[in-house]
Amino acid sequence: MSRFEKGRISLAELGQLNHEEKVFLAGCIRAIILAEGTLESSELDDLDKIYRRLGFHDYEACLDEFEENIKGEEAFLKEAERVTSPAAQDVILGVAYELSLQNGVPDAAQESIEKKLRAIWSKP
Repeated sequence: MSRFEKGRISLAELGQLNHEEKVFLAGCIRAIILAEGTLESSELDDLDKIYRRLGFHDYEACLDEFEENIKGEEAFLKEAERVTSPAAQDVILGVAYELSLQNGVPDAAQESIEKKLRAIWSKP
């Protein structure tokens, strides 16, 4: 059972994020899910669970904004630098970590994203 299903990430935690942080979270969700190069139907089901569990009702709008403004890995990492709230960083990393475990073991590309974010935010 995942952290989402156990209720470890809550609507209250998502509520800690400002709009820009939610936009970045939407981009992180997309990056983690697409990191392995394929999108399976089980991952689409996982996304639906995430939206419902987090109450992330504006995910699509946030993702559209992310995709409009953030092009490529360099821009993604630069945008990560703008997320300065430790609480927001923890929520984003928590979601990224749980997403990477949806298929049991994170693949190297998913782990790479999480490691880069941890390095930018000076998280162990």
